[in-house]
Amino acid sequence: MYNGFRPLNRENNVMNEKKEDYIKVLFDLGGSRNRISNKLVAERLKVSPSTVTEMMVSLEKINWVNTLPYKGSILTEEGKALAKQLIYKHRLWEVFLVNHLGYDINEVHDEAELLEHSTSLLLAKRLEAYLKFPEYCPHGGAIPLNLIEAQEDEIIPLTECQVGDIVEVQRMTNEEYVADYFSNKDVKINDILEYLDENKMVDTITIRNVKSDNTIELNSTTASYLFVKSKR
Repeated sequence: MYNGFRPLNRENNVMNEKKEDYIKVLFDLGGSRNRISNKLVAERLKVSPSTVTEMMVSLEKINWVNTLPYKGSILTEEGKALAKQLIYKHRLWEVFLVNHLGYDINEVHDEAELLEHSTSLLLAKRLEAYLKFPEYCPHGGAIPLNLIEAQEDEIIPLTECQVGDIVEVQRMTNEEYVADYFSNKDVKINDILEYLDENKMVDTITIRNVKSDNTIELNSTTASYLFVKSKR
């Protein structure tokens, strides 16, 4: 069983980085606990569902995912551990870029994406110490391995809430457009939200920001990139 960090053995850097991106996206979408549809992965990576299907077959062959037709994919223990390694490095770089180089939260994802793949464990550990062991990245994601696991165990996508639920925003996925979208909608990390309604006809949900008392309509797909925990 794959229980910790190890150097990645790459025969083809580009292909392996693509595979790593897929398992990281699966984890980010909740794929450590639940099966994630190819459609949702395709929307997130901006590729076709057939491309996702091909990649999931490839990832299953190396025991990083378990895939069921029409039901989606879930990470194996090995895939989950590797995804956590990548996320740990990515989130450390986000903290560094925001706190020490003056990057805005909406600018850091692509830079951290490049850096994570070439960061050794030694560098990651030294970066973590230099940053004084931060617990969370600017998007609300936990950084230490034990906190990553604990956070994932208690959060759900906003779209899985029921009418009347009161929830607290814990994290969002880290693409620039996601942070921009929620910032423009008056939704931030640690905000308390009330889930008011879902309209499947137009693919939206309606929430209320308890602090500002603003009623907010969100696109359902983008709302699935916001992760919350119950306050009741």
